[in-house]
Amino acid sequence: MDKQAAYFAANEMPEGTQILFGEFSEGGKYFSCTYLNDIIYAKYGDLEMKLQVIKPCQDSQKFPLVVYVQGSAWRNQDLYCAIPNLSHIAAKGYVIVSVEIRDTDKAQFPAALEDVKCAIRFMRENQDTYGVDPERVAVWGDSSGGHLSLMTGLTMGEYNNGLYGEQSDEVCAVVDYYGVSDLLTLGKYNDILDHDSADSPEGLLVGGRVKDNIELSKKASPVYQDLTKKLPPFLIIHGDSDKIVHINQSIEMYKALKEHGQSAIFYKVVGADHGPGIWSPQVLNITEQFLSANLKRQDKR
Repeated sequence: MDKQAAYFAANEMPEGTQILFGEFSEGGKYFSCTYLNDIIYAKYGDLEMKLQVIKPCQDSQKFPLVVYVQGSAWRNQDLYCAIPNLSHIAAKGYVIVSVEIRDTDKAQFPAALEDVKCAIRFMRENQDTYGVDPERVAVWGDSSGGHLSLMTGLTMGEYNNGLYGEQSDEVCAVVDYYGVSDLLTLGKYNDILDHDSADSPEGLLVGGRVKDNIELSKKASPVYQDLTKKLPPFLIIHGDSDKIVHINQSIEMYKALKEHGQSAIFYKVVGADHGPGIWSPQVLNITEQFLSANLKRQDKR
């Protein structure tokens, strides 16, 4: 092959040619990603719990891990609906794992929380297989997944189901999109659901009416956890037009964290309802910047 001719052929610039660069200067490196579906991380009898893994196609380095919990009112999750949005973050240099939890038809609190922590330990146990840096781990979720993300960051070292017990469930950062922080007040500003009933989402979570299970409901509520101990930083984002989980849930969580000297950032998204209205490019960019800052992404410019 004539290498000189090949070089000149590759560098020919016909009129109208436009240039793109493989690494985007605004956001640091950009990675092509691969998707690994239905990775089993735990078994409970015949019940197999699965992960959806999105990871950069780069075997020569390890990336920060972000464990994502898809919201579902603690019921059966659609594990695939957030994959497109999560892929945008993964392409910036993260291993993103969407974790399946035991829903309230199968088990009550703290089963789902145990599952999130188990998934974190599983990924640490298999760090070489999935290219994960075990020292740089975050948890992220929306709605009931936001609740579980908060609980994961607030109860590190607790709720171990015994699987991968030598690994830690510690996280370096928590991202909460419109999550529940207080089961006792979930219906205070919201009458779309009968929050006093045993078959409400929170009633199914604790196994009965919240008002009949006050102590368990507090145990399952982020705002009642020990906020005086050392905690990771929190990013909380909520729409002020949310008709499912009132923004007051996030306001009270943010206030409680700040009152106890914790690191917390709160964004109110004006006009956004529950769900898709939050997932804008601006919010995703803020989320990635928070993750990058707290996971100290080594490839970030």
